Amino acid sequence: MKWTTLLIALSLALVMSPMVAVAQKGEGQGKPFNATTPPGSNVREKIFNENKERIMNWVQNCEKWMERLRERVNASNMNEDTKLRMQERISTVEQRMEQIKSQVANAKDYDELRSAMKEVSKAWVNTSKEMRKLAYENTIERAKVIIGKLNELADRFESAGLDVTNLRSAIDEASNTLGEIERKIDSGQQVTLQEFKELKLDIEKAFAEAKKLAKEYKPAPDIGIVRAKVDGSFELNGNMVALIKGNGTLNATGDSVANAKGTLAMVLRGNVSAKGEGDFMIVIHGKGTLSMNGTGSYAYKKCVNEKFVTGNFTDSVTITFGC
Repeated sequence: MKWTTLLIALSLALVMSPMVAVAQKGEGQGKPFNATTPPGSNVREKIFNENKERIMNWVQNCEKWMERLRERVNASNMNEDTKLRMQERISTVEQRMEQIKSQVANAKDYDELRSAMKEVSKAWVNTSKEMRKLAYENTIERAKVIIGKLNELADRFESAGLDVTNLRSAIDEASNTLGEIERKIDSGQQVTLQEFKELKLDIEKAFAEAKKLAKEYKPAPDIGIVRAKVDGSFELNGNMVALIKGNGTLNATGDSVANAKGTLAMVLRGNVSAKGEGDFMIVIHGKGTLSMNGTGSYAYKKCVNEKFVTGNFTDSVTITFGC
């Protein structure tokens, strides 16, 4: 996972503010920006060009960073609305950086460069804040996607009859760390790189637990696997292990029934019969049928060795699973 590296690189870039850059000296014994070198002298012109070039390089580095962020957002698994919102904000920052570059590039003497730098310094305060927010938001959204995938794995392992206690606990730790970071950002508090490093470690711990369970996860080749979401009603029948979570009314029977984590959640094993109305997520390993009415989505393998079939529905759908 390289998103923490991105944040570190951004922080180093933000430290090099325009006023710090122009305060630096030219090479060797060159004089600072506000030197009283006689007008028209080669030394004065050299110092002016060196400072101008240094500032332009700094602006170009910021632009390169924004382009890398744009590519990362495009390649991410974020939902399209989040991607669009972040791309629009990136474009706004890029436009402001282009204006800053133009102001500096068009400066023809010290007075114009000083004037341009005053404008740059004013603009940089808001621009740097926006860049930092974009980096944080990108990292947070990616973490949400990863935690969501880990929860899906936990659901699948649990519906296969595995003990997911340690995995659920690790996921909760990562979710709590992420929630605290979001709370600080929303309230305007400073968030440190250490907190993002802790989030990365929490997610890695959850991955380690998932890998352990993956070694135990060996479903029989003749069963089917289903993961479905429905906002409406459903009916489920067959021989299976089924995890059902959601909000609404649920009537279910099985050879064994166990509570699971969720607002309304249970694991059913054996000969299962279940009916529900509301908003539900269902994960199944076994043989049988699942009928759903309303709106939702699904992914299923009729047999374990087949590829997943995915789809959405806005009326009704019936899935038959198991070989």
